[in-house]
Amino acid sequence: MINSTLFWKIFVLIVLTLLMLVPIGMVLEMIDGRNQYRESVISQIKDGTSGEQTVIGPILVIPYVRLETEIVSDDTKKGKTIKKVNRVQGQSYFLPDNLAVDGSVNVEPRKVGIYQTQVYQSQLQFKGSFGKVNLVNNDKITYEKPYLVLALADSRGITAVPTVKLNQLQSVFQSGTKYSDFPQGMHAVFPETILTSPQPLDFEFTVSLQGTGQLALMPVGATSTFNLSGNWPHPNFLGQFLPKKREVTEQGFTASWESSWLANNINNNFDRYDMSDIRKSQARSSSSYSYTETEYSESSRMSGFPTFSTSFIEPVNHYQLNTRTVKYAILFISMTFVAFFLFEVLKSLSIHPMQYLLVAAALMVFYVILLALSERIGFAWAYCIAAVSCSSLIGFYLSAVLKGVWRGISFAAGLLILYGVLYVLLQSEDNALLLGAGLLFVVLAVIMTLTRRLDWYKVASPASPASPASPASPASPASPASPASNASTSGGGMQPSGDANIEAVTEHGEDSLERRKYWLWK
Repeated sequence: MINSTLFWKIFVLIVLTLLMLVPIGMVLEMIDGRNQYRESVISQIKDGTSGEQTVIGPILVIPYVRLETEIVSDDTKKGKTIKKVNRVQGQSYFLPDNLAVDGSVNVEPRKVGIYQTQVYQSQLQFKGSFGKVNLVNNDKITYEKPYLVLALADSRGITAVPTVKLNQLQSVFQSGTKYSDFPQGMHAVFPETILTSPQPLDFEFTVSLQGTGQLALMPVGATSTFNLSGNWPHPNFLGQFLPKKREVTEQGFTASWESSWLANNINNNFDRYDMSDIRKSQARSSSSYSYTETEYSESSRMSGFPTFSTSFIEPVNHYQLNTRTVKYAILFISMTFVAFFLFEVLKSLSIHPMQYLLVAAALMVFYVILLALSERIGFAWAYCIAAVSCSSLIGFYLSAVLKGVWRGISFAAGLLILYGVLYVLLQSEDNALLLGAGLLFVVLAVIMTLTRRLDWYKVASPASPASPASPASPASPASPASPASNASTSGGGMQPSGDANIEAVTEHGEDSLERRKYWLWK
């Protein structure tokens, strides 16, 4: 078996296929590096404007001072007891009974070089009410001026100072939250008279907010609604709650969310959420975040809180499409090698391993061209140009290797068909497995049809070495043959000498050709 020409051909093809895994890995690393560079550019844009925004609130915070008596020493024998009164400061918070937010966003792409991200300007109108405030009244607790808090992920996005109205009382938002759990945001102070109001506290204000990439709202109300509209035609609705209604057109989108404490349980878990860094909490809430052992063991607070979220993404992430395309590279190379091998077997051609390797290199150049062009002109046009260029190059080269112009053209046409099928697979992710299985079945059916009458034992059998031809002995002079002797010789059943020489030369030429093929592959 080892001396078989077929064995060595298949062995070399397998080795070449495995070697192509090295450039495939290099191309994947190149795609990952370009994607990381793009993320760094987007981070620079966020640092210059503002990042992803998450809005939490409004929340009514009431600071207080509580007097606590501490026994310093107790001498029961002398009947003396020394007490110390401590002033303990604290804060009580109240969530709204109902919250309604109506917002609109204007998304504008912001480019740096060849990379871009989406920066938006939003107008958020808040309306709602707090229930009647029930406070503990005794001599040991003193309440200070209450204030309304609106927490943000990035306070740099506040483009205008808003004014809030609370039960006909107006106040201007100030910087900071004055609440330890919310490091970024703003607050509005109100007089203590609202604490004794027998009626619910109605509020209304409008916030102008700038952000990048994503806008999220935490439904803190007992019943919360969020209506959002924008001009971006490719929104991605994220978070733990999807919109109840949504409509996406080429001109923009509209979406509506609804939730309540029965669904999100925010009223019971609000003080347990880790809001020290809202952006970090957003990252932890995603499936890609992995906790360190210290964070998992020491953090007892909940991270990743429920939000109504909208992400303004690009319609196509060409880096993701490039990665998915490269994952089919080994299939393309294998099918190309199989096609070459069938040409060898069926057409009795000799294709050198270096020729296999050059064609595989041209297939790998396709992915480099695709990555470079997709950053400039988009994935669809880049895919078309790269496929036509590499198929034309391979067809031109194979017209000489396969000894026929039409063979090279047909091979290039086959590659274009395969590239077209791959593009359909990339665009139809849900049906990718079905289409891929169908493609493999068709390829296997074609191979079995073309080789159904092929004698593999004859192909695999090594050429038997022939003994070298002995030099011709000098011809002895022969007497001219008489017609009678010629007649008797032909009548004796012997073959003509001319035909015998022709058959010997033909067999010797075939043996020499098989020996050359065998030693070449060995």
